[in-house]
Amino acid sequence: MIFEVSHTPTYDYDAPVTRSLGDIRQLPGDVDGQRCLERSVRVDPVPDHLHERRDWFDNVAAVFSIRSSHIRLEVLSTSVVDTSERPVDFGPSGQTPWELHVVASRPVPAISAMEAAMDSALVVGGEALAAYAAPSFAPGRPLADAVLDCCHRIHEDFVFDADATEVDTPLAEVMTLRRGVCQDFAHVMIGCLRSVGLAARYVSGYLETLPPPGRPRLAGVDRTHAWVAVGLADGRWIGVDPTNDQMAGPRYVTTAHGRDYADVPPLKGVIYTDATESVLTVAVDVARRPAPADTPVATAR
Repeated sequence: MIFEVSHTPTYDYDAPVTRSLGDIRQLPGDVDGQRCLERSVRVDPVPDHLHERRDWFDNVAAVFSIRSSHIRLEVLSTSVVDTSERPVDFGPSGQTPWELHVVASRPVPAISAMEAAMDSALVVGGEALAAYAAPSFAPGRPLADAVLDCCHRIHEDFVFDADATEVDTPLAEVMTLRRGVCQDFAHVMIGCLRSVGLAARYVSGYLETLPPPGRPRLAGVDRTHAWVAVGLADGRWIGVDPTNDQMAGPRYVTTAHGRDYADVPPLKGVIYTDATESVLTVAVDVARRPAPADTPVATAR
């Protein structure tokens, strides 16, 4: 399970931009059981400064600055990622009661767990989230069963609708609409998990998409995706995807995680310009690298 990934956001402006400052989170790291074998980023126009760094959440990020005038900005990131070791279940710890994983009940909770259990800019707890979460988290229920049940209910109760919400649509409105996109579904689940005291992260990345039977695979038409990681008492983080009602296993590639979407947009920055409009186009491609010809193939018996 090795994927070759490319992600290219392009901004076209209606007037020259005299300076751009950007922050990129499109670069996978060694996290969530995956290994990044190669990664690179190219910015056009050629930046005066481009530097890879680690952010507060230990994500791989890159910052750049462009001082030359331009009317188009393109950021191409490419990577090769081995996802073979991504977890496909919760393991033995996930079979213990969910109450044992509540952050406040841990003897010495990690800072990462503490901040992932608190309200954040886009995920603020409330009665609606607590009430929605309650049926999944019966006393003594195994953590894995409770989390997967919550994931399943969100998948069943919320309708995927790309026109229903915007990036800044409040979570309370999403709970009323019961519609949205993967970002909204992830925020709903994070809010549910935090409402019962669990640590929950927003995860940004990619999901391998497969063409319909008999259709060729098209390059460049994949999309970024978002899911949730729940923090276990043993320190592990396990990914679940309420949009698709499944574990975030080897078909997923993580680029960044944070408290919510506001921490991990793929590209954000500041421009100096008189432009009043811009057009964003995004091309994403997630392609599984073919296995070598001499790789043994398992057969059913």
